[in-house]
Amino acid sequence: MTKTRRIILTVLALIGLALSIELCVVYYNANFAVNAHPSICAINDMVDCDSVARTSYSQFFGIPLSLWGVLLYFIFLFLTYVDKLKNIKFLGFLNVFKNPLAYIFSIGLFSFIMSMILGCISVFKINSICIFCFMTYFTNLLIAITAKTKDYSVIGSFKQSIIDFIDALKIKKYAFWFSLILLACISVLVYTSVSNVLSPQIAKQIEFKNQSKYYKGIVNGNEMGPKDANVIVNEYMDFNCPRCLMAHIYLHRIVDEFENVKVVQHNLPLEKACNHNMQSEGHKNSCLKTSYALAAAKQNMYWEMADILFIENPENEKEILEKARLLDFDIKKLKDDANSEEVKQEIQDSVKNADSNEIVGTPTLIIGINKILGVGTYPEFKEKIIELGGIEKENHG
Repeated sequence: MTKTRRIILTVLALIGLALSIELCVVYYNANFAVNAHPSICAINDMVDCDSVARTSYSQFFGIPLSLWGVLLYFIFLFLTYVDKLKNIKFLGFLNVFKNPLAYIFSIGLFSFIMSMILGCISVFKINSICIFCFMTYFTNLLIAITAKTKDYSVIGSFKQSIIDFIDALKIKKYAFWFSLILLACISVLVYTSVSNVLSPQIAKQIEFKNQSKYYKGIVNGNEMGPKDANVIVNEYMDFNCPRCLMAHIYLHRIVDEFENVKVVQHNLPLEKACNHNMQSEGHKNSCLKTSYALAAAKQNMYWEMADILFIENPENEKEILEKARLLDFDIKKLKDDANSEEVKQEIQDSVKNADSNEIVGTPTLIIGINKILGVGTYPEFKEKIIELGGIEKENHG
């Protein structure tokens, strides 16, 4: 390896290492540091490293991609100097690395290809990009280009890397140590994948999806329960109403307990911006949350969004989208629908529907001709549903 090539590879690997370490800091702050300030690359909705770091795509086998990057650039540095390291007496075993430039090229090109896939996911799936991530992608390409020699073609470099690897494994003591290291690595990956200790966004995704047993009865967007249910509970609610959160939880339990009950949730945002009945400011962002709930219904994921809005209580559109990325939403469609004229009209129709039913507060439940305003304890709430719905107490699901 020429001196110039070694210097260039060293500089590129150190740049990649510095970027990966910074990305580790971004990942930690975005996922673990509650009061952390936005990173320097959180510029707008499109260019936002923090949003990308909070998605499930920011890790692989439970380990942040930034940590994989740190490992990758240490490997590049190691291979750049392996021909010198193997001259040290107790490092003679490094002779198995016969063609380091072929390895660097192969790993660099493979990393760049995988990076481009991640880039496409970032642009088309997450709808946000991480500038530092893209800088590492092209660093990988430059490393591959620098390591390319006339001795091997692209395919030849990959082929030679595989041949050298197989030859090294033919030596029993190296095969033993490789097997031992491989077993340790697999154990770590299994632990991080199962425990999600380094990927809280995956843990949150699993938490949300574990609630899906309640959603199997959805027949049409904001309806929950069997289509031919004998008892229909119409609920008028606002996502910024604390008692509505209680009703939300209670009604999930009701549908889970009784076979013939269906809940229809009607949005009644108590915010002046979209409700002409409101004379003063209040319930900030209720209109925004309602827009996203109705937009989610168009993907048949109304109740998943309702859980996000109630339980996670996002304060703005950016936080709503970050939570939505934990699930299987089409983010672009969700955002477009939430800001569409169609959804704005649906909100107005919902307000008019509440007016026609003389709804004066939330939560209000209507069962037949009977109204329930507010909620108490769950046993009291359940008793009212049973009484007004004419449900036999033993008719449990």
